Amino acid sequence: MIRTEIKNAISCSAADFEKISDDVWGYAETCFVEEKSSAEQADYMEARGFAVRRGVSDMPTAFIAEKGSGKPVIAILGENDALAALSQEADVFEKKPMNNGAPGHGCGHNLLGTAGMEAACAAADYLQVHGLPGTVRYYACPAEEGGGGKVFLVMDHQFDDVDATVTWHPGDKWDACKAGLAIVSAYFRFQGKAAHAATPDRGRSALDALELMNVGIQFLREHVRKDTIMHYSITNSGGPAANIVQEYAEGFYILRSPDTSYLPELYERVNDIAKGAALMTGTTFLGAQLINNYANILENSVMNRMILDNTAALLPLPYTEEELEYGRKFVALGADPDAKEVFSGSVEEGSAWICSDVCDVSWVTPLTNLNGCTLARGTIGHNWAVVAQGKSASAHRGMHAAAEIMANTVLDLIEDPEKLAAARAEFDRRIAENPPYRTLMEGVKPTDFRQ
Repeated sequence: MIRTEIKNAISCSAADFEKISDDVWGYAETCFVEEKSSAEQADYMEARGFAVRRGVSDMPTAFIAEKGSGKPVIAILGENDALAALSQEADVFEKKPMNNGAPGHGCGHNLLGTAGMEAACAAADYLQVHGLPGTVRYYACPAEEGGGGKVFLVMDHQFDDVDATVTWHPGDKWDACKAGLAIVSAYFRFQGKAAHAATPDRGRSALDALELMNVGIQFLREHVRKDTIMHYSITNSGGPAANIVQEYAEGFYILRSPDTSYLPELYERVNDIAKGAALMTGTTFLGAQLINNYANILENSVMNRMILDNTAALLPLPYTEEELEYGRKFVALGADPDAKEVFSGSVEEGSAWICSDVCDVSWVTPLTNLNGCTLARGTIGHNWAVVAQGKSASAHRGMHAAAEIMANTVLDLIEDPEKLAAARAEFDRRIAENPPYRTLMEGVKPTDFRQ
């Protein structure tokens, strides 16, 4: 249910959150080093009357901000990490890095985290004004792009008393995620023995091992489940010289599947291929350096319906002609240059999917993940065009709308115990129907992950 008080509250504080979002965009800090972004957000939440716990779960840039009292406890998730090598000037219609090789917010996390704060502030203030019981929590979660801050929060039982969780992700449409892929990412490294090309018998090529591993992966594709996806890149070929035997090589591999329980088996098979490649080349397989392991999402149709109803009630957004003309230029550059809409104006059900550590949270609490429109139609994710639009008026408009939708959904859950109970009943049923939650990240620490 869209509440006028929430709309007014978000309007009154809009300038604060636009500044925070733009500041985070400018900081562009990568996984586990979101220091300025986290500090600015935490300071603001304290100023708004939230109790803030910093450095949660051995992650210096993670914090939890809480306001209210008693049950239910409703969580809102945020992210602050940027992507490597996506530096880009704002509001230009061509690839134009501000600083070559520097990070940039190519996934819109500057908007994601800020809207989560905005929703938490509006919902918590509403509870306070109306004297209603309930607790609103904002979780600032590091390292979604690599490292999995939310997985560490889950393993540290930070969601154990949460009754439901609401979150979102910027994109080019309005929808709620019903499906997604579990993921494992890791570096595979080989150590060989250097030699000059004139005496190659004295060397053992780590690059040969990596290439043989890739051959093995290609043969493996025939013998995995049809819905499995495997990607790789060569991150270190041992140098550009061809007249040597390369003593070190490294590849980065990503495995995806809609079945969380299948990935550990697949990961072991890939490790066996690496071991075989080392054996064939007389090199040493140095082991896989795990970057992340995220579950698939556990859908909650009750909460999805709630957030989509609030979304439909708010749309379409009142874009100005200047915003539309701005968006048209990005539409022309995107994957759908003939799009009929510049910005999505209605709800699309079932088109959004997710591959994120958000999914791990869905295994410990009922969760809905809104996909919100902050980008022109067809904008390619993890791309310079996302960064370029990240400070625009249209991005801010989508961010505020997402905050309003989430705040109203949080209050719906608090004010309608029957809906919350139904969401919990669906969660319990889905948990019972699936194998127990498991992550390959058990036993590791945030400091173990490569930056």
